Amino acid sequence: MSDNMNDKNENLDETVVDETAETASNETVDDVATDDIAADASSADSIESIDFAVVYDDDNADIEIAASDGAEISDDVNDGDTAVAADGDAVVSADNADTTEVADDAATAADTADGSDVVANNANQVRETLALRSSDEPTVLESHEMVKADSATSVSSQLDREIKHHRKKDAFFFKANPTFALDHVTVTNRKTGRNILDDLSLSFHAGATHAVLVDAEDREQHQALLATMVGMVRTDRGNVMHKSTNLSDVEPVEMLGHRIGFIPQRFAFRPDLDAESNVLYAMDASNRNFLKPKPVIARDLLKRVGFDEVTSGLAVGEVSELNQRRVAIARALSCEAEVIIADEPTAGLDADDAAVVLDLLKKFKRDADRRRAIIVVTTNPEIADAMEHSVELD
Repeated sequence: MSDNMNDKNENLDETVVDETAETASNETVDDVATDDIAADASSADSIESIDFAVVYDDDNADIEIAASDGAEISDDVNDGDTAVAADGDAVVSADNADTTEVADDAATAADTADGSDVVANNANQVRETLALRSSDEPTVLESHEMVKADSATSVSSQLDREIKHHRKKDAFFFKANPTFALDHVTVTNRKTGRNILDDLSLSFHAGATHAVLVDAEDREQHQALLATMVGMVRTDRGNVMHKSTNLSDVEPVEMLGHRIGFIPQRFAFRPDLDAESNVLYAMDASNRNFLKPKPVIARDLLKRVGFDEVTSGLAVGEVSELNQRRVAIARALSCEAEVIIADEPTAGLDADDAAVVLDLLKKFKRDADRRRAIIVVTTNPEIADAMEHSVELD
């Protein structure tokens, strides 16, 4: 009895196990089916999410790829096209391949179009360049080639003429450094404490005649100015400059023997010597070397100043006042100085002789090989007006 019950229980347990296994199997099948359905749905959703259209025109030349919400593939899916749903992956892959090929063809066509535009633009630029070259207007280089070889000289000469024609008095002199200058010069009388020259600045340029008009009643100022200009008196303040050289740094023999030719009122010549000996005396005192024999230079200078008694051997003290001034000018020129300072060069002469002396001074402001600054210190306003540039001291 008990054995039968045990057999029934075992059969019942096997049945329960089989049912349990079957149930599990059914659940597994259901899960698989559910997964398949989900996969199908996912495939459908993925197909729906790809919205594009490929449109071909009649000429098969232009290809347009447009993304839209109402694409044809979406419509087919919505209509229940099971083939697309079943084989969605293959269809999409094929369509993607076709789309890639279409895109490559479109890019190639665009590159070809861009290349054509570049070529066209280059051609247009070449044509424009050729059009400019064929213009009748000369280029800058051609303009330069048409200028004559001596254009630089002619242009500079024209500019000089324009400046001299339109300039104001003394305007062009400020463009160059002066040959001789007094730079804020002060000279004080130590006994009286008077500033005879008080912060005086004057400038003189080679190739021109200048006049400094002083007060006839102020003899002290007259003498102090001359002594300062030739380096006989040192300044208390300021500098006397010959070009870039301060005269206080120069030996007196160099100053009066080469840099400055001085024509004083008194002792401008030795009256006991003849004209040639006077010039030779000044040349020997300069302590300089000359390229020609000194007698040759002396005779040439006397001839240039118009002295007509060179070989007479007559002492200069016995000749006319005008010839004495000629000898004095020749002596000042003999040291080949760039600055000639004359103190009252026409004093004691009549109007005609004074004019001759002034003409001589103007003549020597410029030679073929040298330019000089001619400076006349005078108390006579008419003499000052005869010079090209004049200044009056206070």
